[in-house]
Order: sequence, then structure tokens, then C-alpha cells
Amino acid sequence: MAGDRRPGRRADACAAGRARRAIGSALWLAVTIAVGSAHAQPAATPPVAGKPAARTAPATPPLAWYDAGLRRPLTPEPALQADFSVPAGGSDRVLKAAATVSRAADARVSPVFRDETGRRRALPGGVLVVLRAPADEAGGRAALAAAGAPEAATARRLTPTLWRVDAPAGIASLELANRLHASGRFVSAQPDWWVERALK
Repeated sequence: MAGDRRPGRRADACAAGRARRAIGSALWLAVTIAVGSAHAQPAATPPVAGKPAARTAPATPPLAWYDAGLRRPLTPEPALQADFSVPAGGSDRVLKAAATVSRAADARVSPVFRDETGRRRALPGGVLVVLRAPADEAGGRAALAAAGAPEAATARRLTPTLWRVDAPAGIASLELANRLHASGRFVSAQPDWWVERALK
């Protein structure tokens, strides 16, 4: 026989075919739903990592001094130092290569700066203070002490309003001058500068 033509066998074959189609459709539907769900859900957005702030060293405030209330910038010259332990003389005797200057504790040494005019300046020590009103010895020293001048007791009166306060050579005298200026108690307070002589 070429084939089994019995009705029961045909019915079973049809039922099996329908079952296979139903299973195939169910699988297709399940896959479609799964794929559709994956596309329907928004992709998880990874948290945006902000750029970490660059770690920088605290900025060093620019150096300056105050001339009758006017701020005068200073530019350091690191290759040079001023040595005030030598006898008084011209720039060639005070200014030295930084590497050659003594670092002894008692050395009167200062950094060297250029001011806005280009002239070199250094700090041999001392601060010049102009009082708001003339004062005698006791009154002037009291005003300086009230403003925080550590050497007020030994300050010297140069005129009734102009006083010189002792301060170490170097940056300490600049810091004291700026503190006294910031107190607002005086007409001016500035270092007793050494200034390079202008070339003729």
C-alpha cells in the first residue's frame, strides 16, 4: 500500500500537525514578547561620573607692599639674595647668587624682588610707619603696640608722625608692614626698603 488511508490515522496526523503549529506559535509569541520587553525598557543609564576636581596646591597669594595705601606688586627673583651682613656698599656688594649666600641663623639675608618699575628691592629689616597724628614717645609706642607691632617698645621716632619699628631682615619685615597696614590705624606702613640704585 502506498499509504494508510484510514480515517483514524488521518485525524491523528492532522491533530499532531495542529499541535506542532500551536507549539510553534506559542514559542514565537513568547520570544516576541521577551524581545519586545527588552526593547521597551529603557536601557539603564550608568551614573554620569563627574570629572573629579583637579587637586591643586593652595594658591600662594601674590606678594605686594603698600605705599600710602596703594598696593605695589612684587616679583621674586629666586636666583638672587641680598646679603646685608656685608659692609654698606653698592648693589654689587649686596646682591649675590642665591646659592652663595650664607644660611647661618644670624645672617641678615633677604629675598630679592622687582617692583612694577623693574627696580630691584630687598628687605634689610625694619618697617616705616606713618601715624595719623603726631605723637610723643609714649603715645607713638602705644599706638604701635595696639596695632600688634611686636617691637613697639624699641620703635624709634624719626619725626612726630614717622616711626621706625624693628623687624628682622627678609620676608618677616614685609609681613609685619602688611599687617600694620591692614590694621587701618596708620596713614601707611611699609618695609624700610633697600632699593637698587638706578643706572645713569
